[in-house]
Amino acid sequence: MNEQDLKRAFEDVVVASSPPPSMDPGVTLGRAHKARSKRRASITGAAVAVLVVGVGLGSAFALNPQGTKDYVTGAGQSSSSDPGLPDTQWGEQWPVGQSDRTATNGPQADRGTQLLELAKASVPAGYEAADLKYTDPTMHGGMLRAQAQISSDKGETPEIWQYTAYVPVRKDGKVGRLTVTVTTPNPADPVEPCALVTRFKGGSGAGCKIYDVAGKQVGVASAMTPGQNDATWASYRAANGWTVTVAQEEEYPYAGYPVLDRQPFFSPELAALAADPKFVLGS
Repeated sequence: MNEQDLKRAFEDVVVASSPPPSMDPGVTLGRAHKARSKRRASITGAAVAVLVVGVGLGSAFALNPQGTKDYVTGAGQSSSSDPGLPDTQWGEQWPVGQSDRTATNGPQADRGTQLLELAKASVPAGYEAADLKYTDPTMHGGMLRAQAQISSDKGETPEIWQYTAYVPVRKDGKVGRLTVTVTTPNPADPVEPCALVTRFKGGSGAGCKIYDVAGKQVGVASAMTPGQNDATWASYRAANGWTVTVAQEEEYPYAGYPVLDRQPFFSPELAALAADPKFVLGS
């Protein structure tokens, strides 16, 4: 094994150890819990790999002390000419006080909390915005929650934030979900309403219908598949560039509660909710 081989092995271990960006907290933690034994096996393998690299570095140091020292301390080749090494350490790309994309305090987190309160107040009559816990013991945290995440990378202009509120909607002991997602102006967001709603729901734009809400154009699309979780999305782009997407589902995924008999809103009502100026948090 030469010095170049040792360097590549060390890079593989560093890259494999980098944590991924945060996702939906409840679902991610649940899946992580179920995969505990698999992760432990992976950690053991990674530890063995580090041990092998350490032994190799020791041998290389004996052959070339200064060269090995420069590699470990970063005094050798710059990262810009070596694509195997990141230009920054994990965490340096996030705003001050954050260890990942999610803001847990400060003005951005406050906006997420504000959105949650607005979403709770939007649940229609006959339904309850319930503060529920997952019935599955492997799932953690409450089902009623808000999240504020930065979507742009460090130094990118404009700085883009996405705020999401998840609200369990209960009626007659059955539970669905209302999700409101609000995004600060993003030059990449489509202007055309159906293209915008497709960006959120995925798939093609087939089946999208545009509703006029007091002169505002809102795209509404549904996914209705027998035996699966039915959902409808409504997306609106405000004049200032902020976007709002409201999604309703007959089931709250991974919650373990009986599914609603029907979605709380009819499509025109969901379109009107997405166009409600109260959700444009930057107005």
